[in-house]
Amino acid sequence: MRHLVRLSVVAASVVALAAPAHAQYGGRRGSYGQDASLDIPRIASSVAALAVRYGGDLQLSQTQLDAIVAVQQRQDSANAPWLRALDSLRNGPRPVNPLDLSQEQREQLEARRAAVKAATDAMRETNAEARQQVMAVLTPDQQGKAAQLENHAQKLARADSQRRSDEGAYRRRRGDMNQRTQLR
Repeated sequence: MRHLVRLSVVAASVVALAAPAHAQYGGRRGSYGQDASLDIPRIASSVAALAVRYGGDLQLSQTQLDAIVAVQQRQDSANAPWLRALDSLRNGPRPVNPLDLSQEQREQLEARRAAVKAATDAMRETNAEARQQVMAVLTPDQQGKAAQLENHAQKLARADSQRRSDEGAYRRRRGDMNQRTQLR
């Protein structure tokens, strides 16, 4: 009986102290989950890449496939520097506490956000041009199927970006701890 009383007192104190700790440290979401602008968005597959990948499902002829591959190559060449820039930003330093930043850290974050916006805007323009060129090659039935594939790819990219922003800080911190223990 005494053990039951002690156990219930310990459990009640743990529960009572867990709520303030969760409020102070943000729980498993971490502080990056609150500021999604610190995360680099996932870029969805382009219509050209999807058409090449699912060419059999779209029933593309060889001439259509050749034209789409040429568009995809031009698009990949134009997007390559922007993707490299996003990768360098993705692997860049992050503030320890984004809720308490120095002026220098704020300026770095603003520069980072501006660089992400510039890269995604440039890629959006390139992808829109490539989309028009690919859709011009496809028949109306193929255009409908390609649009469905594109919508699905965009939904997956948004869901992945959202999931990473929710879990990012927890995984990054846990990954850092795993690397530290492996180095010993």
